[in-house]
Amino acid sequence: MNDILQKLEKAFKKCSDCSLHDDYKALLNKLYDIPLTEELVSYLCDKATSKKHWVEIRSKHLEILLLNESSRQFDLKQFYFDCQKKCRSLWYRLYFIRGYATYATEDEMIPVMEKYESLLQRNHYYIDYSYILSTPLLPYLAKTYGYDCCKCALETAKKEYEKIDPLLRGWSTFNERFEYVELLSEAEWKARYEKYCIKKFGEKPYLNK
Repeated sequence: MNDILQKLEKAFKKCSDCSLHDDYKALLNKLYDIPLTEELVSYLCDKATSKKHWVEIRSKHLEILLLNESSRQFDLKQFYFDCQKKCRSLWYRLYFIRGYATYATEDEMIPVMEKYESLLQRNHYYIDYSYILSTPLLPYLAKTYGYDCCKCALETAKKEYEKIDPLLRGWSTFNERFEYVELLSEAEWKARYEKYCIKKFGEKPYLNK
């Protein structure tokens, strides 16, 4: 077992189910730019699919695999394909689809994206779209591969997004490195959410001050 993997496993014990310890995050950050080994790839895959932790924690491990080009030397095609099929989270499913696209042909991508389009038409959870329409996900697939199936999925996502109440749109996004970008201040999104709840439910929401 290499040294960094031992450090990761030790630091991970400091994390909770819903948040990563600073020591662990510092170690993860180093993995973006170093050549990954088979052991590290296996570790990241395990953490990216673990049901013991929140999906927001799992995604941090998968982001490394997607952004570190050295991961492409490992055959993760079936891993990505199987995971995207099983993933219930609409936004996180796109992470696995992006990984799958690295290995898949256009013909292989067509049924995957058609299925994803059908899911988009059934689900309009506003938080999902801060991920789905962000730079590293559907727009990335459409721009990088130029497949019609990816472009169609992006257009469908944009149309479905317009069905979401305007008060719940445009709060945040993510940049090309999956880093959170705030589009509204805390005061602004709270004001919008309060207006939405009054309009939808006839009362103000409880929000921590």
